[in-house]
Amino acid sequence: MSRNRNRTRRKKPAPLTILAGALAALVALILCPSCSQSSPTINAVTLQALMAETDPDSFEPRLSVFVFWDDGDGARDFSSIRVVSDDASLEWTIDASNAAVRLRGKDRWVGSSLLAPPLGEAVPAGSYTVTVTDLAGNEATRPATLPAVAFPERSPARLRVSADQWTLERNTQSGDFTRVFFLLEDDDGKALYSWRVPDNRSTVTTGTLAQLKAMARNATRVRCYVENGSGTAGVLLSPVEME
Repeated sequence: MSRNRNRTRRKKPAPLTILAGALAALVALILCPSCSQSSPTINAVTLQALMAETDPDSFEPRLSVFVFWDDGDGARDFSSIRVVSDDASLEWTIDASNAAVRLRGKDRWVGSSLLAPPLGEAVPAGSYTVTVTDLAGNEATRPATLPAVAFPERSPARLRVSADQWTLERNTQSGDFTRVFFLLEDDDGKALYSWRVPDNRSTVTTGTLAQLKAMARNATRVRCYVENGSGTAGVLLSPVEME
């Protein structure tokens, strides 16, 4: 039995066909820029030096960094924020897993208020470099400055909760630290709502817990935060359970 020698062979594409295909792919890439990955863009950065209460009347320095940024691929395209103190050669990294989100109107700010300097040292003032990195490794960098600040010797305020009422006592010897906020949190410490307490020029201000729960019904505790006039520094008190 003889074999059929007439085998079917695939024709090799002509060089012009290959060139046309490459040009078509290039044109498609140019006409569809959204098909490529976007890089993040930093709109603004806020730096704050904090004194956070860790035990009754015991405070530790912390650095708060929040970044308002955009990415064409969406808010989920976020890997980390790197914060570098240029003068002190210190570096912190905020990963997506431990980053906090704050909404200011329609603006979405991402960062942390828990960055700690080396033990026994203060948060360094001076120039900083903040870098946002997305999941593809694209980066955006922006400089920022943290001015030096003098904190009051005693806590600028105290918050007490009794029965269904809260009482705020202000320290009149706190210098520029006069802007008081209540941070309403859930059981996990997640901030649900921020409310600025009206300054009625009184050393004692009172209100009801029902008033606070109306702002965030899932709140189980309230934390007092006192900020200086420029917003570059603040004192963060321990949370108080809302009975």
